[in-house]
Amino acid sequence: MSYACGAADWIDLAVGRLEDAKRSLRECDRLRQGCDICVELRQARRCLNKALIMVAQEKEIVKEWSGK
Repeated sequence: MSYACGAADWIDLAVGRLEDAKRSLRECDRLRQGCDICVELRQARRCLNKALIMVAQEKEIVKEWSGK
């Protein structure tokens, strides 16, 4: 069985990535160390971009159908 991710799924993934980044920051503060959370933030941005693209494509499909 295959599963297709929708825009809401990508937004959920992005939120999860942002929560990971927040936890990483807290851990770095607790340990008083510098840390690199850029990877988590880049992954969150990619997830949000994917969701935005999917929503834009969906709106184009609706616009095409409403024009017929």
